[in-house]
Amino acid sequence: MKFSLAGLSLLALFSEAVASYSPPQAQPDARLVMYVQTFKQPDGKPLSLLPMLQHQTRVTHVILASMHLHEDPGQIRLNDDPFDSPNWDTIWKEVKILQQNNVKVMALLGGAAGGTYKRLNGTDEEFYSYYHPLRDLLQKYDIDGLDVDIEEHVDVSVPFRLMNALRRDMKPGFLITMTPLASALSDELGQNLSKFSYFDLEAFATVPGSDEKLIDWYNGLFYGGFARGPPFYQSIVDAGWDPSRVVMVVLDCAEDGQRNGFVRIDALQKTIRNLRAMYPGFGGVGGWEYHDAGMSDEDDVYAPWWWVKRIGDALFDPIPASVRNGEL
Repeated sequence: MKFSLAGLSLLALFSEAVASYSPPQAQPDARLVMYVQTFKQPDGKPLSLLPMLQHQTRVTHVILASMHLHEDPGQIRLNDDPFDSPNWDTIWKEVKILQQNNVKVMALLGGAAGGTYKRLNGTDEEFYSYYHPLRDLLQKYDIDGLDVDIEEHVDVSVPFRLMNALRRDMKPGFLITMTPLASALSDELGQNLSKFSYFDLEAFATVPGSDEKLIDWYNGLFYGGFARGPPFYQSIVDAGWDPSRVVMVVLDCAEDGQRNGFVRIDALQKTIRNLRAMYPGFGGVGGWEYHDAGMSDEDDVYAPWWWVKRIGDALFDPIPASVRNGEL
């Protein structure tokens, strides 16, 4: 089940992917989102994203993590390297292949390393000194969207100003998502790394002059020490959120977070099918993160695409009658 790039050119992979990959046929509005932050396999070899195409995983979105704005305006890095570093040359070629196959490729801005959003919290002059290089970089690399991950204390006006600027400047269809703790969506007083209220932001974050939402959907983090599964997802819907706009992001390997936040694939598939039965507009599932996906389920095999494919099966295949009838 292992996949290797040895002896295969990117052009050959591209041709094969185009010929073989097909987008999801059922529940088309659901999303299968994979985060990629570690760009090496566990053995240190370069990580390829293309097996997600070749093995028909039905992935819909790939989010590259993490972009950081550094102190000097215009100094922007993906992890530890500038976007034009030779370290990313193969990744950018693979990104084009993913996009050619109808997979949207986004970038995560922020995350656990603080500072990015505080730099977007100044005067208009200060804001645009950081924002304009960010906008230009997203356009240069034809990124399909930005995942706004705020894990530092800022005012609600910070994401609002950023998202308004992106809606104004970026191409039609550019995606804007956010990545709060699931607890921040279940209760206005729930645990929240950003501190501002996502309920308040959702209430007024619309495109000026219309009812169109600035935020396409929320990638809720359903792991760590936080409750997970249908009861907690239901609490978010009960709090007023449209299930079509909440993606359930989970750990795909126990080593990627607190072990009590990891759910093995068989149980996770049941949860996904149950949520689909409860909410026909269920927003989808995300995995953090791709490089070691499935290794806590199949320790003897390295094939991260396998985990993605199993999620795709649960998310897009017809729901078994036993689940629809409430027997599971």
